[in-house]
Amino acid sequence: MTRHRWLAACLSLMAAPSLASDGVKVDGLLPDADFFRAATCGAAPGEPCRQEPLLWPKTALTLAVLPSDVETGRFIPLLLSVSVDYALLQMNRAGSGLTITRVDGPEADIRLRLTDAAEGSLMPDVPGFSAPGEMGVGYATVWSTPDNRITEASILISAQISPADIVSVVLEEIYQSTGPLFDIDSPAYEGVSILSQNANSTVTIAGQDAALLRHLYPPEP
Repeated sequence: MTRHRWLAACLSLMAAPSLASDGVKVDGLLPDADFFRAATCGAAPGEPCRQEPLLWPKTALTLAVLPSDVETGRFIPLLLSVSVDYALLQMNRAGSGLTITRVDGPEADIRLRLTDAAEGSLMPDVPGFSAPGEMGVGYATVWSTPDNRITEASILISAQISPADIVSVVLEEIYQSTGPLFDIDSPAYEGVSILSQNANSTVTIAGQDAALLRHLYPPEP
């Protein structure tokens, strides 16, 4: 199954994208520490990180679904909106110290919208919208400071996505916008983790996915 791709960019005078994540290949289920490292810095067990982990410097984030002029009919935008609400419920129930609240307007920390870009399209470098790369069914860009603090995120969902995939893809995109940028490429994680590289069958934040959120954003004592 073709998956969406992630790009992380650093804010300086210009935004420069890093290499997109094609997934971290692993054998079987990982211990928590190895799973956390693979998801946040792209390192397979015993290997070096592909990049430094990125984190939001705050624990109360906002997300907005921005208007789109893409012609889709009413069903896809409605399903997208419902999927966003469901994803935020999953995220906020994971037991971490992080909360994401849905708001209106383009000033939200995380901005999500439909795009008419088809899977395989080359995406432009547009500040606040996307970094260069190849579009999948979903496409997300995060921007960060030189000290690896995320400052904003943009999520694009292709209007050509299968309705059956929207819930999982939206949940994964939002989850990854909090810092776990890398997919996990292993059959053992299919249907187990939202980060599974090869399946869109996970629709909850549980197990190691929830534990990772709590590790990145510990709940207050």
